[in-house]
Amino acid sequence: MSLEKAFASYEAGERAAARAAAEAELKISAHNADALHLLAVIAQDENRQSEAEDFVRRALKAVPGQPLYLNTLGNGLVAQGRTNEAITVLGEAVQAAPGQPDIMFNLANAERTAGRYEDASETYRKVIALRPGHIGAYNNLALMLKALGDAESAATVLIEATARAPGSFEIRFNLANALHTAGRLDAAEGAFRKAIELAPRHAEAHVNLGVVLKEGGRPDEAEKCFRAAIAINPNMSQAYVGLADLTDDGTMDAVAHRKAVLALKPDLAAVRSSLLMCMQYAPGISRAEIAAEHKKFGEIHKSPSKSAFAAEHDLSPERKLRIGVVSGDFRFHAMAFFALPVFKARARDRFELVCYSTGAKVDHHTLNFRAAADLWRDVRALSAEALADLIARDKVDILIDLAGHAPHNRLLAFTLKPAPLQIAWGDYVDTRGLPAIDVLFGDPIQTPAEDDKYYVERVVRFAPDYICYAPPDYAPQPAPPPALRNNGLTFGCFSEATKIGPASVAQWAAVLRAVPDARFLFNGYLWADAGRQGKIISLFMDNGIGTDRIKFQTGGDHATFLGQYAEVDIILDTTPYSGGLTTCEALLMGVPVLTVPGERFCGRHAAAHLINGGYPDGVAKDVNELIAKAKAFAADPTSLAALRTNIREAFLASRVCDVTAFAQDFYGALRAEWKKL
Repeated sequence: MSLEKAFASYEAGERAAARAAAEAELKISAHNADALHLLAVIAQDENRQSEAEDFVRRALKAVPGQPLYLNTLGNGLVAQGRTNEAITVLGEAVQAAPGQPDIMFNLANAERTAGRYEDASETYRKVIALRPGHIGAYNNLALMLKALGDAESAATVLIEATARAPGSFEIRFNLANALHTAGRLDAAEGAFRKAIELAPRHAEAHVNLGVVLKEGGRPDEAEKCFRAAIAINPNMSQAYVGLADLTDDGTMDAVAHRKAVLALKPDLAAVRSSLLMCMQYAPGISRAEIAAEHKKFGEIHKSPSKSAFAAEHDLSPERKLRIGVVSGDFRFHAMAFFALPVFKARARDRFELVCYSTGAKVDHHTLNFRAAADLWRDVRALSAEALADLIARDKVDILIDLAGHAPHNRLLAFTLKPAPLQIAWGDYVDTRGLPAIDVLFGDPIQTPAEDDKYYVERVVRFAPDYICYAPPDYAPQPAPPPALRNNGLTFGCFSEATKIGPASVAQWAAVLRAVPDARFLFNGYLWADAGRQGKIISLFMDNGIGTDRIKFQTGGDHATFLGQYAEVDIILDTTPYSGGLTTCEALLMGVPVLTVPGERFCGRHAAAHLINGGYPDGVAKDVNELIAKAKAFAADPTSLAALRTNIREAFLASRVCDVTAFAQDFYGALRAEWKKL
C-alpha cells in the first residue's frame, strides 16, 4: 500500500510525499527493488547523483539485470560525467530490452556525449527503426552527421523528419542549420523563415537567418534580423555579435563598429573578444592600446575568489598529468598542423589529453584530434559555469586555452579557474587579459622580453619558435619558379583575405613600383567574391598600380592549394598581421618569403618561422630593405631555381619541423610549470 501511494504521489509531482512513502515501504521490506528504484529516480530529479546511484545499485542487487533500473543507473552515470561506464550499463539495458526505443535513445545520447559519433549515429538509426516518429532521434542523428562532417546527410535526415512532424519548429530550425553548414544558403534561408513562421519569437532563429543573409551579401536585411532578435531578447549576445560582424574586414571601421555595439552592452564577452581580434588586424593601433583593451576584458569578467577545482587536488610533481585543451578549431585549421602533431607526440605514460571542443565546424581532421585524445568532450552547448564544472570533475591538472579571443572561445570558463594551472598557447596572438590564466607560452622573437609589460600572464619562452609544423604527406614537390617562363617576377599572397588591408597593399605597391615588370597573385577561396576583389584593386589603384598587374585565384583543396605555389616566385608578407601557416607552407614549397617584422606578436609570425626555419634572409629590417631584396631577385631571377630546392630542404631539416624536439620542450615546460605550484 505504501508503494502504491509513493508512485501516485510521484506521478502527481509530490516528490517529498513519494519519498516518505517509499522510505516507509523500505522499513517493511528493506530490499524492495521498486521502492529503491523510486528513491533513486527522486534523488536524480533533485541532482543528488551519488545518493541516486547507491539506491539504484541496491535495486539491481535485489533484481539483477532489470532494464529499467539499468537505464536509471546509466542516466545517473552520464550526469556524473562517467560516460564510458554509462555506455556499458545502458548497453546491458538495451540487451535486456531490445525493443525499448527510450532506453536505446539514452544509450545513443551517452555515446554522443562520449564523442563516439559513429556509434551514436547507428544507435539513433535503430531508435528511428523502432519508433519512426521519434523526433529527438532524428534531431540528434542529424547533429551526429554534422559532427562527422556530413551536413548534407544531416539535412536529408531532417527533411525526412519534417514529413513526419511538419509543425515541429525544432526540426525546421535544425534543418536550416544543417543546410547552412552544407553551404546551401538559399535553402537555409527558406528553412529559417519557415521556422520563424512556426515560432516568431524565437530570437536565435532570427540571429541565424541574419548570419545566412550576411554571408549571402545582404547586410541590410541581416541587420534587421539581428535587431529583431534583440527586440525579442535584449540579452541575446549572438545578435550583438552579428551586428558587430557586419563589418569583418579588420579595418578601423570594424573596430569602431564593435565599440559602438559595446556602448550598448559593455559586458558582452563575445563582442569584446571580436573587438580584440579586429584590433590585431587594424593598423595604426599601438601595443599599449591593445594591451589596455585586453586588461579591460579581464576587469569586466573578473575571476571569482574561489577556484572551481577541488582544494584537495593532487599536486604531486612527478605523477601522470591530465592536460585539458579548449578549442573551437579541432578541424582543418592551422592548429591541425601546429598543435595536433604535438598532441600525438606526447609520452602517453606521462601525459593524458582531454579535448574540449567548442566549435560547430568539423571535418576529417576533427577525427584525427579525437583519435589523439584520451577523452573527447563536445561542450558547445555548455555554459561557462557548466564547462568549468565539467573540467573540474574531469580532474584536469593543466588547462590550455588554444583559442584566445577567436570565435567559439570559452575564456569565461577559464575565469572560474577549473584547473590548478592554466596556460595560453596556440592560435591567438596576444594576452588573454585574464589573471586566472597563469602562463602564456611564447618565444624570443614573437614575444621578446621587453614586451612582458603587455601580458597579464607570465610569459614562458620554452622553445626557439612557439609552434612547430608537421607538413602534410600530400604536399607536392617544389616546381620551377614561374619567372623562368614569364617575363618578370610574380609576387603573391596566399594568406586569408582578412589579413589584407591598406597597410599591406601600400607595402606591396611600393615593391611593384620598384619592380615594374612584376605581377601580383592572390590565392584563396574568399577571392571568389567579386566585391572583395574590387576593394583590393581599388587600394592598388590608389597606390598607382594598374589592374593589369593583379590576378586572383580561388584555391581548391589543400593539396591543390599547395601546388599553386608553383605560380608565384616570392611571397610578400602581410602587415600588421603576419602570415603564420602560409609562411610555413611557402617554405615547404620552396618559395622565398619576404617580411618586415611588426611590433606586435601577430606581426612577427613570419620572422620567427623564417629565422628558425632556415631562411633568415627573408627578414628585412624595414620596407626599404624589403624592396632591395625584391629588386635583387628581379635582377637575377635564375637564382630562384636553386632556392626552390634549398629552401624546402633547409626548412624540413630545421627546428620548426622537428616535432620530436618541440614536444620535448613543450611537455618539459608543462612539467616545469606544474612543479612550481
